[in-house]
Amino acid sequence: MDKKILIPIDFRIESLNTLKYALEERKQEKSTIILMYSEHISDSITELLFYDSAKKIKALASSEFNDAIAIILNTYESSLHAIKIELFNGMNKNAFLNFYTAQRIDLIYLPKDYRLKPHKNGFDAIPLIKKSKVEYKEVAWASDHASASKDELNQLFK
Repeated sequence: MDKKILIPIDFRIESLNTLKYALEERKQEKSTIILMYSEHISDSITELLFYDSAKKIKALASSEFNDAIAIILNTYESSLHAIKIELFNGMNKNAFLNFYTAQRIDLIYLPKDYRLKPHKNGFDAIPLIKKSKVEYKEVAWASDHASASKDELNQLFK
């Protein structure tokens, strides 16, 4: 049966280590992955009228990040149904619970030691997820901060 897995990201390649860990752990079954980026949305009516989440995701995702997603899709093709990136704009646990229910999430994987570093207007949703009292799994993976800046894509697939 297809499981929906939620993983918060910050559009940095290093944040995809949680995804890699989840896919390694769940190799035997098909999964749909929802990568969630959290950001504060503007109060401006004009900006809200012309808000386009697809354009926002395209602006946030670097070519290296997209390459990493493509490599993951190819590497874990047999255990992946799809990878989707969704924006979360809520400000409280009820908003997150609505997002969680609407997306029909089965599992949440959170990085244990890595701290999300969101872009401008973004925020780290991990504390919000933990307050929501939904079931999640924290995973630890080794982070090599010294060499991560130069060759992050290679670090992901060590």
